[in-house]
Amino acid sequence: MNEKHWFRAAFVQATLAIGGLFYALTGVALLFAPRWFFENVGTFPPFNRHYLGDTGAFTLALGLGLLLAARDPLRQRVMIVVGLVATLVHTANHAYGDLVLEELTAADVVADLVPLVIYAVLLVVAYLMAFVEQAAAYSEVTASRSR
Repeated sequence: MNEKHWFRAAFVQATLAIGGLFYALTGVALLFAPRWFFENVGTFPPFNRHYLGDTGAFTLALGLGLLLAARDPLRQRVMIVVGLVATLVHTANHAYGDLVLEELTAADVVADLVPLVIYAVLLVVAYLMAFVEQAAAYSEVTASRSR
């Protein structure tokens, strides 16, 4: 395994694992500690246990899917796309809320939006790297068959 291949594989796996862990832990908190989550993270009244639980169920599933994809990204590219789409929609929702609907300070917008944008960009790069790895693996197989 060459150094480029190793770096790409490690980057993709780390990006998926970090995001997967974040989404999974968020989902667990929403499902099993909704009051704590409402009071400390998502303080958007009124408190609604049902909606928080629903959000937790989907967020936990997304996190588990990304963690699964981290184990073998080349075989789980569809899950990477699902995670990427969810992250992009999530980021767009925050951008709309922060920049259009709410009167937030610049510091609040940066604290809320920048981490989401950074992760969305990292996930796009990870997907592209996984695609490059898949193409390289396919080229190697094709080349070995033609010999």
